[in-house]
Amino acid sequence: RRCSRPECNKYSQGPTTLCVAHGGGKLCAKEGCPKVSKGGGYCIQHGGGKRCEREECSKSAKGPTGFCIAHGGGKRCRIISCQKLVSSGQFCKSHG
Repeated sequence: RRCSRPECNKYSQGPTTLCVAHGGGKLCAKEGCPKVSKGGGYCIQHGGGKRCEREECSKSAKGPTGFCIAHGGGKRCRIISCQKLVSSGQFCKSHG
């Protein structure tokens, strides 16, 4: 569904007919935080969403892995010998 605001092409969030920019979706439970909840009632900055599986790490997990970027998470370049993160598509900035 598209946001119900005229001239807006973003998708509506949650049970509302509005996109996040226009007040749709569930907001972070942290008092005063205007960001959208990403799981567990909180935004990423306040502890919501998937967390890194490395012991004692509280960073957000990135990409299809269960780890943060520092511990090997995130989508990597398709060139076998390259370990850089993908900027967009399937390759890093050097190869894409």
